[in-house]
Parts: sequence; structure tokens; C-alpha cells
Amino acid sequence: MQMLYVAAAAAAEVIAPIAYPADRWDRIFDIWIALAVVIYLIVAVPIIYFMVKYRYKEGENEIGADEHGNMGLEILWTIIPTIIVIYLAFQSAAIYTAQRTAPADSLLIRADAMMWAWQFDYPNGKSTIGNLTIPVDQPIKLELTSRDVIHSFYVPAAKTMEDAVPGRVTNLWFQFNETGEFISFCREYCGTAHAYMNATINVVTQEEYDEWLKSS
Repeated sequence: MQMLYVAAAAAAEVIAPIAYPADRWDRIFDIWIALAVVIYLIVAVPIIYFMVKYRYKEGENEIGADEHGNMGLEILWTIIPTIIVIYLAFQSAAIYTAQRTAPADSLLIRADAMMWAWQFDYPNGKSTIGNLTIPVDQPIKLELTSRDVIHSFYVPAAKTMEDAVPGRVTNLWFQFNETGEFISFCREYCGTAHAYMNATINVVTQEEYDEWLKSS
């Protein structure tokens, strides 16, 4: 099991993601798909082999053998799946926790959802609507809430999302590793103009961000 995890982690590190925590999602997906392929082959290959080897032939083995079970096999195919399920549960919980826990040095920005726009409030009091400007290589922690109905802030490049709920504060984090413009949008149906509830994420250098933050 650990070998599968190491292999999946190494594959994920070959190409750095555009944004974190997309790599966590990719890692757990790789682990699950690798196990699924292995299990499929273990089951499918013998089935195909036995279908061919023991296919019906007139006058040959027309009455099957009377089998009464095998205690060793029963124990084996009970213990092995149990170990696999326990491994997946603990591995998924560990990666999910890392995916959802913002780094201690994250830049805190408040995001208010409303029909049908996003307002972003920065630590120095500056506010923008529909446009989130952040520095590259800096973890961002968004504190989300809503003024009306449930919305959901989704960042495709980071493969992360979180609901914005009236009367509650939720959060998510992400970090872009390259500059540029990226899209985010609401993934919770919220009314007539839901399809237009987008926000542009402008990722700039730290110097450009500091200058932008100081501007009026």
C-alpha cells in the first residue's frame, strides 16, 4: 500500500499544479484509481482465463464438481479487502485534512456572496466586486458568507470549493503558483443569473500586489 502512495505522490510532483491544493485531490485520485485497476485485473484476468479454459464442450465436464467452500480463501478475501478499506479510509482522511487546512501564513480575505456577485474585502479595508487580486506563491484563505441565499465559491484550477451560507462563516484556501488571470464561479444554483456569478482571480507578483493594495 505504501508503495502505491509513494508512486502516486511522485507522479503528482513531476508536474507542479497551477494551484494548490489541487495536488492533494490528484494524489488521492491516483491512489484510488491505481487500487481499482489492480483489483480489476485480479478479478477480470482469472474470469477471462476460466471462461476460455472451461468453456462448454459437448460431452465433457457437463456436470460441475460439487464444492463445499474453502476456509482459507474465505478468510483471505475477507481480510485483504478489510485492510484495503482501512488504508483508503485513513489515507483519504489524512489528505482531506491537508486539503482543507489552510497554512498558518495564509493571507486572509473575506468574500461576501450576493445575488449575483462576489465582494472581496482585504485586510487594509480595500474592497472589490467580481475581481480578486492576490500575490503568486502566497496561500490565500477566504472567509465566506452570504447576504441572501446559499452560494458556492469554486476555483477550478485549485480543485477546491466551499459553500457561502447566510448567517455562517465558512472558509477555503488555495495558492496559485503562476501569474495570470483565472476564473472562479458559483457552483450552487442561486437564482436567475446564477450562470453569470463569476469572479476573475488576478494573480500578480508580490510587488505588484503591494502596489495595487496601496492604490485607491
